[in-house]
Amino acid sequence: MTTSTDRARRRIRPFRPLPVLAGAAAAAALVLAAPVAASAHVHAEPSSTEPGARADIAFAIGHGCDGSPTTAVEIEVPAEIAAVGLIANPGWDVAIDTADGTRTVVFTADEPLPDGVRDTLELSATLPDDAADGTVLAFPTRQVCEVGESAWTDADQASDTPAPIVTIGAADAHGRGADAGHDAAAGAKGADSDASAATAGDDGAAAMPIAIAALVVALAAAALAAVAAVRRRA
Repeated sequence: MTTSTDRARRRIRPFRPLPVLAGAAAAAALVLAAPVAASAHVHAEPSSTEPGARADIAFAIGHGCDGSPTTAVEIEVPAEIAAVGLIANPGWDVAIDTADGTRTVVFTADEPLPDGVRDTLELSATLPDDAADGTVLAFPTRQVCEVGESAWTDADQASDTPAPIVTIGAADAHGRGADAGHDAAAGAKGADSDASAATAGDDGAAAMPIAIAALVVALAAAALAAVAAVRRRA
């Protein structure tokens, strides 16, 4: 004979906390990744930083505007730059706009650049020949997206929206002068690219403690929820 107690036992299913913890861990992992993604900036990577040099400067674009694809990039040329030249970039139309004495190189995408897809946009510039080593040239940049835009224009490199910069006489990754002869000039772009990657890594490292704290809080909350559920079922 089946009693009401037997029926109640059949209805009670064991609680399994592992799926709850796994879900919390996945959500926390997204929180952990978010600050690193948000730390990405637009970086300038010059082929040379020697005073008076004709340098090709690559501006690295690695993300959109809060997930929206990039449609155009506008780069303001510093007044100290003696001359600026346009370089063909596949997939982009390039033009120079001069208004009120300000030169702006405008890159317009043939097709929107998806968020998270890296591309580099190059222009040619003659660096000032009378600039002292350590002189910083800022290239305020406006990134236009399908939805919204990002202004990388802040002179403070510690801000959330720093302008891309080129430092005159900056040493390469091996401690040599940035342009000790023709061969060094050819290799400087790779060295500056490494330095740019290191900067992005530093930004991510600064955000990591906050992300780890969020992960710990999420897991602790999941564990408490699991314990409470077990007690209720008991």
